[in-house]
Amino acid sequence: MDKEQVAEETSGDSKARNLADDSSENKVENLLWVDKYKPTSLKTIIGQQGDQSCANKLLRWLRNWQKSSSEDKKHAAKFGKFSGKDDGSSFKAALLSGPPGVGKTTTASLVCQELGYSYVELNASDTRSKSSLKAIVAESLNNTSIKGFYSNGAASSVSTKHALIMDEVDGMAGNEDRGGIQELIGLIKHTKIPIICMCNDRNHPKIRSLVHYCFDLRFQRPRVEQIKGAMMSIAFKEGLKIPPPAMNEIILGANQDIRQVLHNLSMWCARSKALTYDQAKADSHRAKKDIKMGPFDVARKVFAAGEETAHMSLVDKSDLFFHDYSIAPLFVQENYIHVKPVAAGGDMKKHLMLLSRAADSICDGDLVDSQIRSKQNWSLLPAQAIYASVLPGELMRGYMTQFPTFPSWLGKHSSTGKHDRIVQDLALHMSLRTYSSKRTVNMDYLSLLRDALVQPLTSQGVDGVQDVVALMDTYYLMKEDFENIMEISSWGGKPSPFSKLDPKVKAAFTRAYNKEAHLTPYSLQAIKASRHSTSPSLDSEYNEELNEDDSQSDEKDQDAIETDAMIKKKTKSSKPSKPEKDKEPRKGKGKSSKK
Repeated sequence: MDKEQVAEETSGDSKARNLADDSSENKVENLLWVDKYKPTSLKTIIGQQGDQSCANKLLRWLRNWQKSSSEDKKHAAKFGKFSGKDDGSSFKAALLSGPPGVGKTTTASLVCQELGYSYVELNASDTRSKSSLKAIVAESLNNTSIKGFYSNGAASSVSTKHALIMDEVDGMAGNEDRGGIQELIGLIKHTKIPIICMCNDRNHPKIRSLVHYCFDLRFQRPRVEQIKGAMMSIAFKEGLKIPPPAMNEIILGANQDIRQVLHNLSMWCARSKALTYDQAKADSHRAKKDIKMGPFDVARKVFAAGEETAHMSLVDKSDLFFHDYSIAPLFVQENYIHVKPVAAGGDMKKHLMLLSRAADSICDGDLVDSQIRSKQNWSLLPAQAIYASVLPGELMRGYMTQFPTFPSWLGKHSSTGKHDRIVQDLALHMSLRTYSSKRTVNMDYLSLLRDALVQPLTSQGVDGVQDVVALMDTYYLMKEDFENIMEISSWGGKPSPFSKLDPKVKAAFTRAYNKEAHLTPYSLQAIKASRHSTSPSLDSEYNEELNEDDSQSDEKDQDAIETDAMIKKKTKSSKPSKPEKDKEPRKGKGKSSKK
């Protein structure tokens, strides 16, 4: 009897296990493909396998976070453009940016799991206002983990391995999330736990202030070939027969969004287990993701290689230029040197030849652009599209080694305009001494004048201040002109020779110049009106000098009038003076009172 009971119990246990296994299998089968084939480790994330990938950079940053934060207690945390190292060790938060569906949220959660961090995730569906963020962070800091409870045997043990994941930070808007970005920046400055932020649009105005406080990790769309391998294996597991060219059309139709590719495959698999190329192309065209390409996406696609651009016609490639024909050529010109062309095959000589030919084509595009702008000949735009976008893209077609950068030409053009105005003012001020054009002043005078102004201060120190002030008065230069000469006569990025002087000598020079009144053959009022960004102290000094000069000249004129016996003293204006004005109404009042 005992043996029979044991046999019945074991058989009952096995049946229960089989039922449990069947129910778990059914649950897995009923899951969406996005959840069913969700990556379980960092190695399975598509496009994040390299050592310098964003996922591995985030893993190293979070692993060293405790060490970096402890060092920040001794030294104040530095924020700004040049504060962070390549590993992001000086930042207390990370910002993952990139298009949707490339694995930002999955990467953040898997990195936390791999390092044993418990995390709280907040997305756009949660309230992320100033008060709610404070409460959530306070709760995370005071949270007690079960692992720590059992290992230490005390309920008061608090685990320090907590993280805060903020998803869709660029969507923090409206009354519910009011003050959220400012509070998030405040939390990052004083946080005791790592914060991982995510956004789709890194160039959003709200994100610009946040970027300076975060380790910047930019996710790029995986290549079609990378996505295709994983999707073909999933289709094989699900029994979906689909040819590889058809899979290319599905991936391109979803704009390389891995999530949408999985959704589309699961939807079409429910209808039929076999999918032809024509059917996949028609279905992907109907389900094509409606997106608006920005200039960064356009620049990346101009140089993209492989299946992404294999079926693009000449008209399609020209259309990339017409997304924004005013700035698209600048993006191409800025980023073509950062592309590894497939045609070079790793040969440096071929690479340089392709760079040379692409540069020649961009120059031809600039010539066409000048004809369009100067003569308003807008019918040449298609020709500019070929020279400025299509030909460089064909020559340098390959893979970009970095995220597309914003055109630096715009900043250089603004600086050129500013320097041109400065040289024009200097030529005007020195015109009585130099008798030369603006170009001559820029090419011949400025470097020599800079050395003549700095040399006495360098060799003699404070004793050479008067010589410098006398030289400035000789050429009718103001203090502002002195600073402008130092700025525009030095190479970009290098400090001016005046900045290397002893601060005491600089202070003595400033005091000596401001102490005296300096006569100029030009009107300071006109200069003040034309200046847009000058220091208020200079303006006040000039006004005081003008007032002093005017008052002195008035006093001299008055003395000359009083001492000259031939001039009969009388009032210049027929208007009565203030005492007379005061007397007249008083008389009137007196008469009316007598009456």
